[in-house]
Amino acid sequence: MTATTTASGTSTGRILVVEDMPALRSLVAETLRDLGPGVVVETAIDGQEALEKIDAEPPFDLVVSDIIMPRLDGEQLLATLRKRSYPAAVIMLTALGQDDTIITCLRHGACDYLVKPVGIDTLSMAAANALQHRPLLTSRMEVDYDPHGWFEVTGESDASVLYRYRRFLGLLDRFRIPEPAAGEIRLALDELGRNAIEWGNRNDRGKTVRFGCRILPGKVIVSIEDEGDGFDLEAVPDPSRDPFAHIEFRKSSGKRLGGYGIHLIRNLMDKLVYNARGNRVVAIKYLDRPREAAATG
Repeated sequence: MTATTTASGTSTGRILVVEDMPALRSLVAETLRDLGPGVVVETAIDGQEALEKIDAEPPFDLVVSDIIMPRLDGEQLLATLRKRSYPAAVIMLTALGQDDTIITCLRHGACDYLVKPVGIDTLSMAAANALQHRPLLTSRMEVDYDPHGWFEVTGESDASVLYRYRRFLGLLDRFRIPEPAAGEIRLALDELGRNAIEWGNRNDRGKTVRFGCRILPGKVIVSIEDEGDGFDLEAVPDPSRDPFAHIEFRKSSGKRLGGYGIHLIRNLMDKLVYNARGNRVVAIKYLDRPREAAATG
C-alpha cells in the first residue's frame, strides 16, 4: 500500500507504532486508525520487535516511535532504519525535549518530533502530513547546529527537506521566536524555500539547497541558497498589480498557486538582500522595534 490522501482529506497507508507503555501504545494506535478507513496500524513494544515486524511484513509508510525503550531504543531504531535505507517517514514521540536529542533525530532522518504529552489533534496532524508529503528518512541531508544560535540544513532539492527544516526550527529552545514574528518568518521561509527548489534548482534532486537561520540579539537572520543560475530581482513582475491575471497565468502554466514570493516576503521581513548572481538570499526580521522603524533602518 502506498500512502496517499484522498479527495475527502482522509489518509491511507501503513503505520507502525513503537511504544513500550501499553496504555499509550493503544491510545496512539487508535488515534491513528481514525485518520481514515484506509489506514492500517500495527504496534510493537520496542525497537527490537519493530525490526522483526518490519522484516516480516509489507513495508510501512510511517513509523511513530518512542525513544526510551528496553532492548532497542528509538534512536537506535531510527539509525538502523536509515542505514537500511528503509522507505518510510519516521515521527519521534517522546518525553525528551532536549535540543541535542532533537538534532540527533533530525540527522538520522526523522520528519517530526513530538514531545509528550501531545494532544490528539497534534498527533493526527503530524501523521497525516507525514503520510501526505512522505518526507522519507533516506533523503540526502546534512545538519549543522550551534546552540549559541545557528541552525542550518543542506539537502537535495525536495520539499521534504524544507518541511523538516521548518518543523525542527520551531522545536529548538534556542530558536523559540515570539509571535507574530515566528509566523511571518515561517511563511517567508516556506515561500523562499519553494522558490529555491522549484525555480532555482528546477526540482532537480541532484542539486543542493541550503537553509540557514541565525538568532542574534534583537533579530533573526534567515538565509537560503540554491545551485541555480539565479535571476534578476528587478525583472520579477509584481503580481499585486493584477492578482487575478497572475492567478490565471500560473494556472495556465501548470504552476502551484502562490508565486507572490519576493513581493510577499518584502512585506513580511524587514530586509531582503540577494547576492549578485541571484541564487542566495538573506532575509532579516527585527524583533525589538516596530516595522516602520525597521523599514527605514
